[in-house]
Amino acid sequence: MEKTLLHYFLFSFLFALVLAGFVYASSPVDKKEYVTITVAPGDTLWGLAKQYEQEHHMPPDEFIRWVVDANHLPSPRLAAGEQIVIPVLKSKQGGSVAVNQ
Repeated sequence: MEKTLLHYFLFSFLFALVLAGFVYASSPVDKKEYVTITVAPGDTLWGLAKQYEQEHHMPPDEFIRWVVDANHLPSPRLAAGEQIVIPVLKSKQGGSVAVNQ
């Protein structure tokens, strides 16, 4: 009986952790808090990651994943004139900026 209760408790605890992880991972990004940029011809996510690395403090691959996920991009390729949100808080940059103007 005591062993069954322990198993039930452990299973419940692990299930709660997994559920919390899914809720946390699926929470959308509040785009209003982050800088929006206009993509210039020749811009790449790798280049933007390097350009803004002082503000976001992320490895380039993590920056790219964040941008692709937050903007629901079908691929990491960017089109000139496209507006995307990057993981830089507006408080650190002062609002929207256009890249390479």
